[in-house]
Amino acid sequence: MSEITYTEEEKQKVLEKLDQKLWKIKDLAKVLRLNKKVVQKIVMDLIDEGKAAYWSSGSTTYYATPRYIEEYERRRAEG
Repeated sequence: MSEITYTEEEKQKVLEKLDQKLWKIKDLAKVLRLNKKVVQKIVMDLIDEGKAAYWSSGSTTYYATPRYIEEYERRRAEG
């Protein structure tokens, strides 16, 4: 199987989007016009680096930056 590669620029674009809202991989790939597998790889690498995180609604897994998730959770708690 071939190694999935991406550019630093693509990684930066993904990171910028992750800081704006909660995303599903397929939606993020569509908005950025990137291959879903490439986006998945970038997101997983960002998670490994501590720059992205999972958030689950219970039925769906979303991804965003830890900062965004923290903000989102605070807003949800406040109602």
